[in-house]
Order: sequence, then structure tokens, then C-alpha cells
Amino acid sequence: MFDIPVAYAAMFVGAVGALVPMWRAHGTDCRVRIGHGAMAVSMIAMMIPAVPTGIHLLGGAVLIALAVFVTGETMHRRTAIPCAIDLTAMGVLLLLAPTSAPAPAASAPGPGPGQAPSGHHHGGAGISTGWLPLVVLVCWALLTLHLFRSTPRRERRSGVKTAAAGSALMILGMAPMAV
Repeated sequence: MFDIPVAYAAMFVGAVGALVPMWRAHGTDCRVRIGHGAMAVSMIAMMIPAVPTGIHLLGGAVLIALAVFVTGETMHRRTAIPCAIDLTAMGVLLLLAPTSAPAPAASAPGPGPGQAPSGHHHGGAGISTGWLPLVVLVCWALLTLHLFRSTPRRERRSGVKTAAAGSALMILGMAPMAV
């Protein structure tokens, strides 16, 4: 999907960030673990060069569906809510992921009606989304910060801190999607 080594490094950091909350999973439900595992798999799938371009659309839809699944967790809301936010934001960013349209033939002067121009553009269906991925990324970061800061200090045990750290790493990992 990307040819820049820095983008690969950022996505690897994001995959590690998706796994961070699982290292201290004693305070989470199986649903949250499934969600974090799915985010790690989707981050790793983005780094594989031979993956079909439409796979990120399927991955985005699955992550959004998993966000709904994770919200059913009632015992550990302090870790389920940040996980659902991470899943939703990552899913939306995957649906808006950069795609490359095939280059037009050399004899053709430009894209014809109904054809997308070649090169980098946002929108899984070839729709130009402009600043929308960046807005999603910034809102994700602000929501993560708000959830962490709104948790009383006495309740900021390792689960909330670990979830916030994992979210921050995933946000960094998804930054190439917003550029």
C-alpha cells in the first residue's frame, strides 16, 4: 500500500500499539482482546505489498463491526470503551485509505468519464475525501486524551494507562493513512 520505509515503520509501531493492551489483559474481556488482535492483524496486513487493494475496505468494515461487538462488554468499561473508539477510528480510516488507480494508457490524454486519475487519492471507492482522514485522526487523538484525563487518578490503574499508550501508538501507526 505504501512504498515509504517510514510509513512501514509507523504501521509496525501501530501494530505493536494494538497489542500493548493485550500484554496486561488481566482486566479485560475476551471481546476487547479480539478487537485488539483484529487491529494488529489489519495493521500488519497494510504492510504486506501483495495484498489486493480492496482488502482494506473489508478490514475497515470488520473493525467497525467489532467496535459494536466490543461495546457489549459490561464488566470492564474502562478498557472496552477506548477499544471501541480505536476500532471505529481505525475502521473509518481504512475505509478512507489511500488507493492507487491504474495508470492510463500512454496514448490516452487523461482519464475518461467515470475513471479516476492515476496516483494517490483518498477514498476506497475513488472518492476524494480531502481533509477527512486527518480530521478523523485528530478526533481520535482528542477522544483518547479526554478518556484518559477524565478517569480519576485513583482509577488509572495499568489497564487505563496501557489502553491510552496503545491508542497513542495506533494513532501514530495510522498517521500515514491520513497523509
